[in-house]
Amino acid sequence: MRKLDVLTRLGARIRLLRTEREWTQETLAERAGITWRYVSAIERGTKGATVETLVSIAGAMDLGLSELFFGVDRAGPKDLVRIEAALAGQSAEKQRAILKIVEDALRLAGL
Repeated sequence: MRKLDVLTRLGARIRLLRTEREWTQETLAERAGITWRYVSAIERGTKGATVETLVSIAGAMDLGLSELFFGVDRAGPKDLVRIEAALAGQSAEKQRAILKIVEDALRLAGL
């Protein structure tokens, strides 16, 4: 897996975990002891983070480092990766609404 793919997937994972908590980038930054601009760059995959910074981010979210990386190193099907990337920029409320739509569609399709 390419470095850029890992950075993008890790950033999307951090954004997902942050939005599930209904935190702003500023909230995560304050709790992790970094700037919101750095959080933004990490979430967009444009900057990598040191292990120390990732430990701080995980700690701020009350997670272990392995939980922060869960699924980051496994590329999913291309369509799933596209859906993941599209959802990553949405609010937690929109993500839940979209998930409900997908679940309803799967139920209607008998899957």
